[in-house]
Amino acid sequence: MKLVPEFLKQIERGPTTIFRGHADSSWKAVPSIGRNFSKDWATVLDKEKAILQEFKNRSIAFLQVTPKTDIDWLCLMQHHGCPTRLLDYTLNPLIALFFASDPTVDNDGEVIVAKYKRSEVSVPDNGLFEIKDAFAYHPPHITNRISGQSGCFVCSAKPNSPLRSAGQKEITIPSKNKVRIRKELSILGISYSSIFPGLDGICEDLRDTIVSDLELEDLF
Repeated sequence: MKLVPEFLKQIERGPTTIFRGHADSSWKAVPSIGRNFSKDWATVLDKEKAILQEFKNRSIAFLQVTPKTDIDWLCLMQHHGCPTRLLDYTLNPLIALFFASDPTVDNDGEVIVAKYKRSEVSVPDNGLFEIKDAFAYHPPHITNRISGQSGCFVCSAKPNSPLRSAGQKEITIPSKNKVRIRKELSILGISYSSIFPGLDGICEDLRDTIVSDLELEDLF
């Protein structure tokens, strides 16, 4: 039995459906900027805004394309590892499955199937940090990683609280199936080098090959 087709049978797609994969099902869908702060977010809102302004000031010399809106700046920050109120999602359930099936994490994985109001146009800067409801933002492909991951983001209204949409569904990915799933996804063209174009993706692909080959050797 092929595991990827069985996974896809559990997916109901719609115009607002997006996906996120967790290699460990115990992980919470909390934006990186809020994971270590449990108090009222309003008390640190000015600090969040200051981080955005500092990134703008220090990064401009390194950019070939300058973002036009604050939310596009946040997208750029997110993809370069700076904590933001955005959380990565994807339009492609197979990419979410790829991240959920990381064989180096022993626990069961999870694919989140979520539904959020979406915005594909520029989001006004005014009021961005005071939004009342989370929404999905589909940015222009300002980096090859966003394009490679069929990426979008959920912009959180409360960055230190777990995100959960109405009608959200979680699909468990058993740890015992992770290596097989990765092999099936590779045949379908889903791998680190397709998701992360460049040397980093190539090296991660080789890591996957080593992990799966050693695990298979250990069975005999």
